[in-house]
Amino acid sequence: MNSSRKPSESRRPRLSGRRPQVNTYYRGEPALGGSSPFQKKPAPKSARRFFFGFLDIVLILVILAGLGYSLVISSKPKVLISSQAFHNRSDYQIYADGLFSQIKNRNKITYDEKAVTLTMEKRFPEITSINTELPIFSEQPTLRITVSQASLRVRSGSSNYVVDSQGVIVAPANQVPAAKNLPQITDQSGFNSKIGQPLLNVGAVDFIKTLIAETKVAKVPISAMTLPPVAQELDLRTSDRPYFVKFYLGGDALIQTGQYLAARNHFNQTGQQPAQYLDVRVAGKIFYK
Repeated sequence: MNSSRKPSESRRPRLSGRRPQVNTYYRGEPALGGSSPFQKKPAPKSARRFFFGFLDIVLILVILAGLGYSLVISSKPKVLISSQAFHNRSDYQIYADGLFSQIKNRNKITYDEKAVTLTMEKRFPEITSINTELPIFSEQPTLRITVSQASLRVRSGSSNYVVDSQGVIVAPANQVPAAKNLPQITDQSGFNSKIGQPLLNVGAVDFIKTLIAETKVAKVPISAMTLPPVAQELDLRTSDRPYFVKFYLGGDALIQTGQYLAARNHFNQTGQQPAQYLDVRVAGKIFYK
């Protein structure tokens, strides 16, 4: 039996009346400029440059302000003193305030430490040294003032002065409360006594203090000490002997004092006393008259 269908047609599967569903995917069009609208856009270069430039200016101004502040010096320094034997701390403070109020002393670049020290020492002769401390991050300086000790009272003419441990006449005796407890010396050397001027050297002051200490131990009653017109001589009188004793202030105080005490003891034992003076100025030798 012959069939009119072709063989290929007989093997082709029969399709239903519906068309098969085809899945299709679409990709959105890229945004203008090639970037997503949800991405953070960078600031324009001109704005960033202005922002960072402004920060640089602010930083420079802060640094300059800090530098300027660090160079400023307060007109009221902190004054520390080692002793108030001659003046109260407030006296030194008030005078220092006046010096630091000067324009040249208001900053660390032009501050004249030498001039401040010399001016303070001239006003207060008892000052032996001044150490100035200028802080780095603060404006208040510190003055550490070393004051010498009151050592002697010296009567010159009608005036009575206080001499410090450096031998300098530092103040009238009536202005120093502790002056009444100091050893009294009469100046007959002819020296023109003036506050701020040296009357004795340091060695002479130490000599006198050693002499006083040694005679006190030996219970020798000193009645007077005098600086005669002879250079470097000190004359001592006691209340229990008619003669005076000559000392050389440039020599050894212990040796001369020892010679004097030995001679004094010798004359006490013999019962014969010098009529005028006893001279112990030469080491190893004693003269008397």
